[in-house]
Order: sequence, then C-alpha cells, then structure tokens
Amino acid sequence: MDELSKEYVISFFDKALQMHGDRPEAVRWTPGGQKVRYECLLDIDNNMNGSKILDYGCGKGDFYQFLKERNISVRYTGFDINEQLISLAKDKFPECRFKVFDIEKDILKEDFDYILLCGVFNLKFEDLEKSIKNTLTNLFSHCHIALAFNALSAHDPNKAFELHYLYPEAMVEFAIKNLSPFVTLIHDRVPYDFTMFVRREINDR
Repeated sequence: MDELSKEYVISFFDKALQMHGDRPEAVRWTPGGQKVRYECLLDIDNNMNGSKILDYGCGKGDFYQFLKERNISVRYTGFDINEQLISLAKDKFPECRFKVFDIEKDILKEDFDYILLCGVFNLKFEDLEKSIKNTLTNLFSHCHIALAFNALSAHDPNKAFELHYLYPEAMVEFAIKNLSPFVTLIHDRVPYDFTMFVRREINDR
C-alpha cells in the first residue's frame, strides 16, 4: 500500500467513526453482518481458549468484544493502521494490546497461534491485490496454527463502486501455492462473501 492509498483508507474510516461513533457502521459493517462474519471466523478452531491471537485490521476491537461475550478467553493483540480506531480500542479494552501497525512497512517480531483478518481489504485502492498477497504471506510466516481471512466475492453481480471484490478460487490457488496446501473455503454463510482458512497442518481439531 503506497502512502496515498494509506491516507485514503485512514481518512475514510476517520470520517466513518466521526459519523457513526462506536458502532459497527464505523468500520463499514451492519451489526448483523459483522456478527455472522465473526461467527465464521470461529470455525478456525472449536476451542481457541488460551490461544494467542492477532486481529489484523482490528478497528476498534469489536472482535475481542465478540469473544468476551462468548466466554472465549484468549491472549489478544489488535493491529490497525488507523490511530483513531486504535485509541478507541485501547480505551475500551485496556486488558488487551493494541498497536498502530502496517505489516508492509513495520517489522513483526513475534508469532501467534491464530491470525485473523476480517474485512480488511474491502475498500478499493490502487495495487490492492498485490498488497493483499504481501500481507497474507508476511502474516502467515508468523502464524503457528492457522490464518483466517474474509473478503467480498467477485461473483457478486451487484458490486459497489468503492468496494473491492476478490475471486475466491484465485485466493485459494494463491494460498495453496504460496502459503500451505491445507486450505478451506466457506462461501455459503453470507451472500457473495467468503472466508478462507489456511492451516499449517491438516485440521483434525
């Protein structure tokens, strides 16, 4: 992501936060849409308790709140490029670690059991697909068990101009060739939205 694109993404969500406040709409979700996508992410493992997770593109920490409501106890870290969202997350959840971080520029010096990305690449900007592949490759190298990633499906016949859509089959091919042969795709929970899981080993959990 170049600096101009980064400024655009930060500004977009700064304005959304100013308009909607501490609501899912501030990070471009409806309450129902956010919940079902978070539920999809839980398919990464049937027991995440005690695990160390990274929520990359965490926004204001809504996924951590989702885990708390389900009594799922994890060692949670949230990264985002947006300073305002990170500041809000720190105020809401002082027991967690939140940091302004850009994986394409900053050096990640620790590993996690699970790394999750929810809606991180839904906003369109130049050279986004290259940024997606760089980000997934870098993050997976710091992932012990599995990475989960969701995006808008390019098979949607009614695309919004400002949003970015990916062909899920192309992302599966990329993951198998570059990350791990153990890939799972879910394309049946939300219309024209998919979740992909990339694992270090065969999922026998």
